[in-house]
Amino acid sequence: MSAQELTLLQKLKSSNASERKNALETLIVEELDTDYIEVVSHLFSDPDKGVRDAASMLFSMKQNPEIPKYIVRYIFSEDISIRNMAGEVLLKMREKSIPALMNEMGQGNSDDEKFIIDLLGWIGNPEPTSKIIEVLTTNTDENVILACAEALGNIKSEEAVPHLLALVENDPDEIWTPTVMEALGKIGNKETIDHFLKVYNEQDILTKYTIIESLGRVGDVESLQFLLEELSKTESVLVGSIVKSSENLLSKLGLEIEFNDELKSIILQAFDESDDEIVYSAVKLLIGYEDKNIIKGFVSIYGKSDEFDEIFRDKFFANPKTSTSLIRQRINKNGENKKDLLILYKDMMLLSDQLGLDKPSDDNQLEFLNTLSTLIDNADEEIRMVAAELLFQINARDALLFVDKLIYDDNVWNRLKLIDLLSDVQEPEALEIIKKLTKDSDDMVRERAESILDEKQTRI
Repeated sequence: MSAQELTLLQKLKSSNASERKNALETLIVEELDTDYIEVVSHLFSDPDKGVRDAASMLFSMKQNPEIPKYIVRYIFSEDISIRNMAGEVLLKMREKSIPALMNEMGQGNSDDEKFIIDLLGWIGNPEPTSKIIEVLTTNTDENVILACAEALGNIKSEEAVPHLLALVENDPDEIWTPTVMEALGKIGNKETIDHFLKVYNEQDILTKYTIIESLGRVGDVESLQFLLEELSKTESVLVGSIVKSSENLLSKLGLEIEFNDELKSIILQAFDESDDEIVYSAVKLLIGYEDKNIIKGFVSIYGKSDEFDEIFRDKFFANPKTSTSLIRQRINKNGENKKDLLILYKDMMLLSDQLGLDKPSDDNQLEFLNTLSTLIDNADEEIRMVAAELLFQINARDALLFVDKLIYDDNVWNRLKLIDLLSDVQEPEALEIIKKLTKDSDDMVRERAESILDEKQTRI
């Protein structure tokens, strides 16, 4: 060993924490041989946290296959921070850690055994399968058994399926059932799927949810048929998960299915879910339809996704009369997506002739005008302006009753836009509003107002 290497070893053993930490940082760019590994491993229990963190970082970066056997002892530490630090390094080293972890199985208490099995499961390599099955079938500690079930699911061990099924069948108090069901779902062989379909109706809501999620990941055509049958009769709390799993299976299997009106109506319920993945699954299932209720559903979630908004717009423009009516209704009800719908409605109104849109009935028109007049005061500057534009599109004379509020709008671009809207209105009130804007505090607004005023007076 060279003098430089001896010096570095001495610093790693120094009584000065700063020297130990500096030595560890130096080793990041050095070759990490066994002599260093053994000394550094002792620093995992160093009294100085900075030194411990530096030792952990060094081993995480170096990935030397000798490291696990030197630090695996720390998973038995009574200091939870040291225990977790060793676990993090072993987990980062993945397959390199398996032999060292397997050698320690059965050497500690139940908490230690659970931690080792958790790590092996998170690594996900099948090598320790038989050893974990042995613990599953012989250990009596509840937490250890649950850890085994979870680990075997993460490993996706088909060999473990009979043992896991036996655990569920002998579980009258359902201590193991939810965890085992989730594990079986990750494994997902034919035996597992058949078991899910057989026992589903006997389970509580939580376990049903786990089975539904699992079928969505690993199910087959029979699973899809089962899910769609359940959709028509299930509790409302499970609708979203069934919709998501059904869409997953349809995509995976490359199938297309025609839904009846009852199923369409049930799938629409998923639009109210807070989970975006469920909402998007429902959209994918219904996107091929143009029923009024489905278009209403699309209107209710317009603005949530740029990808789907483009598809929705095509639907709306292909069904303009139904869509504009439903959009007005949603805006009138102050839906959360009113801003996106206002912009959409404005775009459709600009093409009203091409779309063959008729003027709404007087009652519908009046209700919408009242809504727009309240939106002139909205805190969102874009909503205020689009509402004003729609008021002018619908009836410029009525618009003049409300837009004087925009004379003092905080947004200078809104005031400029107002001048443009007023420029085409041949009413004395429009002229008066423009005159007020010639005294605006902003130069651009004053100049634009003066220019439009001159044009109007010239025409007069």
